Amino acid sequence: MTDTSLEFCLVDAFALSPCTGNVAGVILNADDLSDRQMQLIAREFNAPETTFILSPTMKDAAVRFRWFSPGCEVSFCGHATLAGVHALLESGRYARELTEPGTVLPIETRAGILSVRTEASPDAAKPPTIWLDMPHCQPKSRNVILPPLLDRVGLSMGQLDPRLPAIRTQDDDVILAVKDLQALLTLAPAMSDLARYCKGEQMRGVLVTTTNVLSPTSLVQSRFFAPAVGIDEDPVTGSAHGPLGLHLVECGIVPLSNGCADFYCAQGNASRAGMVRVVVTHSSAGVKEVRIGGSCVTTAAGTWKSLPASN
Repeated sequence: MTDTSLEFCLVDAFALSPCTGNVAGVILNADDLSDRQMQLIAREFNAPETTFILSPTMKDAAVRFRWFSPGCEVSFCGHATLAGVHALLESGRYARELTEPGTVLPIETRAGILSVRTEASPDAAKPPTIWLDMPHCQPKSRNVILPPLLDRVGLSMGQLDPRLPAIRTQDDDVILAVKDLQALLTLAPAMSDLARYCKGEQMRGVLVTTTNVLSPTSLVQSRFFAPAVGIDEDPVTGSAHGPLGLHLVECGIVPLSNGCADFYCAQGNASRAGMVRVVVTHSSAGVKEVRIGGSCVTTAAGTWKSLPASN
């Protein structure tokens, strides 16, 4: 690879307009990059995550994604998955497959093979919805020890919504629900203390949510804090919304209609926000499946001019 052959773009995921949703860097041809180069490129982008697109190593996958935050490689990232698929579509790769109704693109990742498909918008001027079948949405059985976590997040026990008990997800995020929208909007966690606590407890981050929303178009409003992995506040966290959606259904906040619940979740703060569509299905055999969807917008694209050393 020469220093002038590395294509990149910046993509806003869970967004309908530029500079909303959650931004991800995308490197379209990362096969020749070392782990060190990927980490330094992700740090240079300083986006919550950067997707590196590589050739697959598994026969059942069409393509391989790796994700890096500014501080480390992560095992799963929802918004950066959508951003990577959007970049593939715009580059012309898998365009036919992904625009064929019902066709799935299998993506090899550290979280396993993910299934992604697209759904065209009824409005031809709007981008398609990219759907991701969510893996492992059931929470861990591990109890969440609330007092030390609440102190660092800036909440008290009395502010929690008892209808949605705290859970720990398979991605080691903790989901907390509060009763009051203002409590959510004014949260100001002690980031350095929260980072140390999350590292000590092997947690990735904390999603705080409420059913008291800013807009009637969404069912919940949330914020997500992950200073332990270099992200003080993530604008829109796709990976957390699969477990959140299932939690809302299983706690009876969202009723199923004919075995399905379909709703929108808002996330963000005053400076940046986005919307995640969540679909939870429950078959007669008791199988629960979750998928998340959203649209993407490319804001910048170009060529990386000077690569860092590979080691």
